[in-house]
Amino acid sequence: MPESKPDTSSAEAYESILVPEVFRPWAEVLVREARIPDGARTLDLACGTGIVARGAARLVGARGRSTGVDIDPAMIQVAKSAALREGLQIDYLCASAGELPFEATSFDAALCQQGLQYFPEKEKALAELHRVLRPNARLVAAVWTEMQECAGNWAMITALERRDIDAKDMRKPFSLSDPVAMRTPAEAAGFADVTVQTVRRLARFPSVKAFVEAIGQGAPSSRLALAKVPPQDWSGFVADVEAQLAPWSRGGPLEFPMAINLLSARRS
Repeated sequence: MPESKPDTSSAEAYESILVPEVFRPWAEVLVREARIPDGARTLDLACGTGIVARGAARLVGARGRSTGVDIDPAMIQVAKSAALREGLQIDYLCASAGELPFEATSFDAALCQQGLQYFPEKEKALAELHRVLRPNARLVAAVWTEMQECAGNWAMITALERRDIDAKDMRKPFSLSDPVAMRTPAEAAGFADVTVQTVRRLARFPSVKAFVEAIGQGAPSSRLALAKVPPQDWSGFVADVEAQLAPWSRGGPLEFPMAINLLSARRS
C-alpha cells in the first residue's frame, strides 16, 4: 500500500502565520550570531518549516550546503515546499536529534531555534551535535526565557489557569528558561566557550484576537492547551487575554515584548 501523507495543516499554519511575525526575526538573530561564511555546510536541528535553514542557505552560496532536520514529517514536507518557492537548495531529513544520520565532522555550523527544550535527552542531542561539527565550528541555539518575559504567552497561560484548564502544553516551550540549565548540558557534551545571553524584541500582530488565533492554529504544543477552552467560553477567554495585554495594544495592533536565551558555543 502507498505510504500515507502526513497532515500538514498545522505545519502550514505555523509557516504562514507564526513564522513571519515570531520566528523569522529570531531566525535572523541566530544566523547572524553563527557568522556563517560563504561555502559553509550548516545544520538546522529541529528545523520546523525551515526558516533558519533558509536563512543559512542564503549565506552559504553555491559552494556550501544548508541542511535541516526535524522529527515531524509534516514540518519537513512544508519546509521542502517553502524552500522550493524561494528557489533555495536545502537538504531536509526526518530524524531524531539523538541519532543524527551524518558522519562525524560534517558541518561548519549548527543552529537550533526553540528545539532544545523538547529533546527528551538533551545531553545526547548536544553530544550528537558536537560529533557532527568540525573542530572550532559554532553552535548557536535559542530557547524562550521565563514565561513572564513573553507577555502574550503569559497572558494566555494566566487566562487558562484562571479557568482551571491545564496549561502544561503552553508552559512546555518555556521549560528550559534557566540559562544555567541551558549551558550545563552543552558543556557536558564537550562544547567550549559556552555563553548564554538574553535577547529581547517586540512581536507584532494586528490584534490580540489575531495573536490568540495564530497560536491556536499554528503553535505545535500551545495549540493543544488552547483546544481545551470550551467553545462557549472562547470569547470570554479572548476578552481575558485582551484585558491583560491592554498596555501593549490599547484596542489597536498588538506589540508585546518577547525574550530568548541565546546560546553560543564552539566545538572543542
